[in-house]
Amino acid sequence: MTLQVSFEEFAETVKRVLGGKEAYVAPQETGAVATAGCAEKAIVVAAISLNPPDQAAEALKASGLKVFNGTWLTGEEILAHLGIQTDTFVAAVAYKSGDDKAGVWIDAYPELPTQMTVLKTMYDEFRETGEMDDVLFEEFIQLANPNVVIVSPSQLQSFLKQKQDC
Repeated sequence: MTLQVSFEEFAETVKRVLGGKEAYVAPQETGAVATAGCAEKAIVVAAISLNPPDQAAEALKASGLKVFNGTWLTGEEILAHLGIQTDTFVAAVAYKSGDDKAGVWIDAYPELPTQMTVLKTMYDEFRETGEMDDVLFEEFIQLANPNVVIVSPSQLQSFLKQKQDC
């Protein structure tokens, strides 16, 4: 059985649930995974850190745990996005820039944005950063001649899966 907690609660949970003082840290796509287990109790405590493994290990050591490289394996999936929005929509805008080259602007959203939302966000960012003169939104659209593409979470997963099969 696996108990997954936030990284901030991990050390205290290991001590309370397992009565243990050891943890294992391993790299993972989103940072590091920390695990601690008790074979007699058949329990593994797991947590995800967005920090790299060395920083995660230092934080656990500061909490009084002895830390080793590795991970307890479990039959359950450890949720890599604990506390993070898992549905990420990526929006890309190709646009005519002031140079001879085309411009590309990319952003991410927790829910499906409209093309107008994407363009308005891009417009606002360009104005705030000074990348664009003070022009009206309608004029910006005419000058930029933008092409908006929105990639859904399922499309992102499909792209990643295709690369894993190579």
